[in-house]
Amino acid sequence: MKLKNKFFACFLAVAALIFAVLGFRNSGDLPEVKEAGAFVPKTESVKWLSLGYNSAAASLLWVDGIIAYSESVVDGKIFGWLANLADASTRLDSLFKTPYTFMSAIVASNDPDTADYPVLRRGIEAFPDDWRLAVSVALRFANGPDKNFAFAADIMRKYAGDTTAPPHLRSIYRTFELQSMPLEISIAQILDDALNPDYKSFHRSLAIKILRVLKLNNDKLDEIDKILEAVSKGKIESQVAYREIMGMRVN
Repeated sequence: MKLKNKFFACFLAVAALIFAVLGFRNSGDLPEVKEAGAFVPKTESVKWLSLGYNSAAASLLWVDGIIAYSESVVDGKIFGWLANLADASTRLDSLFKTPYTFMSAIVASNDPDTADYPVLRRGIEAFPDDWRLAVSVALRFANGPDKNFAFAADIMRKYAGDTTAPPHLRSIYRTFELQSMPLEISIAQILDDALNPDYKSFHRSLAIKILRVLKLNNDKLDEIDKILEAVSKGKIESQVAYREIMGMRVN
C-alpha cells in the first residue's frame, strides 16, 4: 500500500512538472515590461499551472500585482500593467470582485488608456445587481476617449426602478441617454420631460441637463429654469421654448 502511495505521489509530481512545462511552452511572448518585478503571464498559462484552482491562482496573481503597484507608488515610478493583471485575474475567476472595484476606483474617468475596459465590462456582467459598480463603469465609458454615452445609458437604465439606489442615480441613465442623442432631439426630449407631471420637482436638474447639452455657462441656468417651469405650467408652448433655448447656443 505504501509503495502504491509513493508511486501515486511521484506520478502527481511528474504530471505537475509536465503541465508547467507545457503551459510556458504554449504561452506567447510577453510584452516588454520595464518595471522591475512586473510579470504579466497569459491567462492560458496560469490555467495550466493552477491545475484547476483558478480562484486561488487569480488571488495570488492579483496580490502580486497589488504589491508591485504599491512599491511603484512608493518609489515614484509608474506601474502600467495593473489593468492587464486585473484582466488576467478576472479571466481566471470572473466572480473575483476586488479587481473590478479597485480598477473602477483608481482609473480616472477621462483616462485615455482603455486597457481597463475589458475588466469593467466583465465586472458589470458578473455583478449585474451592483449599482455602485455600475455607476462607476458608466461614468468611465461616458467620459472615456470614445464618449460612449449610449453604453453608459444602457448600463444604468436597469437601475431606474431600483429603490436601493439613491434617486439621482436612478435617473442618471437619462443624462447619458440625452448626451448620446443629436442636439436637437435631446433638447426636444428634455422639454417633453418638463411636461411630465412626475418631473415637476426636477426643473433645476432638467435645466442643468440643457446646460450640459448646449455646453453653456452657469449664468444661463436661471433663465432656462424659468422657461422649463413655464412649459410645465402651460404658460408657453414647447415649440416656443425650443426656439428660445436653441437661440442660446454658442456658435
